[in-house]
Amino acid sequence: MKWLIQFVSFMLLFGWLATLPAQKVYPKVTIQIANTIPSAEQELLQGLPSQLETYISSLDWPVINEDIEIPITIQIIVESMSISSGEKSFIGQFLISSPSGENFRDRSWRFRYQPGEIFSPHQTEFNPLTGMVDYYLQMVIAGELDCYLLMGGTPYYDMALNTANQGLTSLYPVGWTARLEQVKSITDADHIPLREAKFYYYEGLFFVEARKNREKARELSKKVMDLLEAVYEKRPNSPHLKRFLDAHAQEFCTLFSMDENDYNLRRLMRMDPAHRSTYEKCL
Repeated sequence: MKWLIQFVSFMLLFGWLATLPAQKVYPKVTIQIANTIPSAEQELLQGLPSQLETYISSLDWPVINEDIEIPITIQIIVESMSISSGEKSFIGQFLISSPSGENFRDRSWRFRYQPGEIFSPHQTEFNPLTGMVDYYLQMVIAGELDCYLLMGGTPYYDMALNTANQGLTSLYPVGWTARLEQVKSITDADHIPLREAKFYYYEGLFFVEARKNREKARELSKKVMDLLEAVYEKRPNSPHLKRFLDAHAQEFCTLFSMDENDYNLRRLMRMDPAHRSTYEKCL
């Protein structure tokens, strides 16, 4: 997380955010295969991580006028295998995470993978394997970009919406209704304040840690809480709000460190009782 704060601090300090080229994505893919999978298929699947890393690195990401480096970790869990109409499918889970806490776990994934299969970003037919990778990469990059620019991830959320629609109308629609609703939910009106809060959260940390500006830090910590509270009042059980709070619970003490009182901290405790013990250490 420290690398992200330092990068944002540097960019804010020199005001270069609007003049930089496209961001880069650095993937790390691992795989876990159940022992019940036949040995021949296990051997086949062992080559999937490196192949996906090559595929991800070959993708041309749209330019958002930023030079942002995003390390992304992907874990594939293969739990079982099935054969239907002569086609072999693998069933399992997909996990993806990023430094700012854009973490997703999808438990409903069915994909095919053939010996010698080559992945291309220019495939005309929807591929349930690369389609899943594309969708979650777009979701994660969108969330990361929201940290650097106010609502900066919008183009990538639009891409994720398009990918989900393709998956839903493909020959492999399992799970895509939920994924479509997921991207629709995070981009709806009720969650706009959460997306804005991500940007002001990192800006607030910048004014606490880099600038030591108490007045600005207090202004931004209150702004972050106002925005988060706006989401909580409408969607108290929002999984997107929970993901943000889970990822940053340890850092709110820093954000609030220049506050004049514990008002913001008390608001956070009401909103996020699951991390109350962590927040009490800030008092």
